[in-house]
Amino acid sequence: MTCREFVEFLMEYLDGTLDPRVRQAVDRHLAVCPSCVAYLKSYAETSRLSVEALSSRGDSILPPVPDGLVKAILAARNSIK
Repeated sequence: MTCREFVEFLMEYLDGTLDPRVRQAVDRHLAVCPSCVAYLKSYAETSRLSVEALSSRGDSILPPVPDGLVKAILAARNSIK
């Protein structure tokens, strides 16, 4: 397996959905390629941090729209009809 092939299987490798024979080939490659080991660690950490950052923002990224603003927009829209 080459480094380029390793990158193609990265998501499935991390998800644990990779065919067992392909996973063995990836594991053999990782055993001899420190660059891909570093890339795998960096990719996994980036994914983890992204999920953590998005989940820590709460239920909504945007603040709630004030009721008065919603009513004003609806009233303006109704007056145009």
